[in-house]
Amino acid sequence: MENLVEDISKSVVIELLFEEEPIRPTANAIFREARNIFGDINIVSRDENDTEFSMDKFVAYNKDNTTSAVGLAMGNVLSFDDKKSVSEFERTQIWNVANSDELLSKYKYCVKIWDVNAQRQIPKERAVMLVDWLNIALKLFPKCQAIWIKSAGKFQLAQSIKNLKENGIVKYLFSMVNIRFFNVPHTNEFIVDSVGLANIGLSDVQFHFKGMNPNKVANLAYSLARYVLNNDDVLIKDGDTIDGMNDEGKMTPDVQWICRYEDSLIEPLRPVLDINTGKYAAGDRN
Repeated sequence: MENLVEDISKSVVIELLFEEEPIRPTANAIFREARNIFGDINIVSRDENDTEFSMDKFVAYNKDNTTSAVGLAMGNVLSFDDKKSVSEFERTQIWNVANSDELLSKYKYCVKIWDVNAQRQIPKERAVMLVDWLNIALKLFPKCQAIWIKSAGKFQLAQSIKNLKENGIVKYLFSMVNIRFFNVPHTNEFIVDSVGLANIGLSDVQFHFKGMNPNKVANLAYSLARYVLNNDDVLIKDGDTIDGMNDEGKMTPDVQWICRYEDSLIEPLRPVLDINTGKYAAGDRN
């Protein structure tokens, strides 16, 4: 059953990581905690490799104008090999956890949780649902030490997630969206982007620039990602503008940067909202 989750297209898969083999709760215990948060649920499977339920309150909007129920699922306890699961490239973009290589090497077990049939769910609703599902899983597995989301390249400590006072959108960004930073080789150019919004049906954000403080651009990327997720019903259009930064690195409405939808410059290939940073822009903007 090792490939079970990988065969599910477009699901957001979260891996709970452990140093010691955890005790998996029964299906009844999982469903009980789910009802406490989601209310009525429909049991789909009690299989320990795919304990699954759906919820009438969450639906996907199909192309034929019908709706279908969205589900959530949990797998069994599996072995975890950090060398196989987290690539060297992915490790270079773990900025939020100190000593991440050392920590990852300690984890020997994982439990995967994921959503089902959620590809056409409202993105903001999907994000909140996934956060609730993660909260449930962390309660069911109190000895979970970290999570890894490969599709976002996001590694986060379980205790940090539990300590976060905010929930919903803020916790989704904190737990499941990665803000990355790259220095383009042999140039004075930089790329800052997000990974994790495209996972739930939105566009990630991307800045290709030179001559600005990358840390300040990373903060702006986070703010823009939060805006995109919070306003998933108000789509930024090609040619729209956002407030940019002046020469002192401060946001100001006096500087307007143009938005355009493109394919990402850096893997994974995904749609991004690219920001033309005006006189600081890098790359071919034609």
